[in-house]
Amino acid sequence: MNALVVYESLWGNTAAIARAIGEGIGEGTVVRHTGEIEPAEAATANLLVVGAPVHAFSLPSEATKKSVAERRLAPGDLEPDLSQPPLKTWLEGLPPASGFAAAFDTRVRGPLGHGGASKIEKALTQVGYSLADRSQGFYIINQKNVKAPGSMLRPGEIERARNWGKLLASQV
Repeated sequence: MNALVVYESLWGNTAAIARAIGEGIGEGTVVRHTGEIEPAEAATANLLVVGAPVHAFSLPSEATKKSVAERRLAPGDLEPDLSQPPLKTWLEGLPPASGFAAAFDTRVRGPLGHGGASKIEKALTQVGYSLADRSQGFYIINQKNVKAPGSMLRPGEIERARNWGKLLASQV
């Protein structure tokens, strides 16, 4: 299977989930952030899994990333990775495709944490992908100070992501 997981991640949480999904899908799965792979190249995969963190009920944008960049950091805080192109922009570059796809996001629990995965699903289906499974939200614990990459994930989310990757592989 030619599987690809593409993500945008600011503090490593979405990246950790993307890697776990890739492990679950299986050997040979390529996991890349939006700055490491062009949308046209992604369209060659028979399974494309795409994810991002939720920002303001949606995908990160230049405006929300600007807000993140302006945050004051305490000593020892992890700098956000703002080098990756926004997933929203990356998705706009996807050519027509006919493979399978799935969407995920990293979010806080409750009404403030929804909106990312559904936007990704919509973008994927609009260019022709069939959904391999319904989208998934992986939960983080919102923290004012982030000390290490991936440190905001709730316990058990990595294993849940790995299991979802196995399920996706079985659907294709």
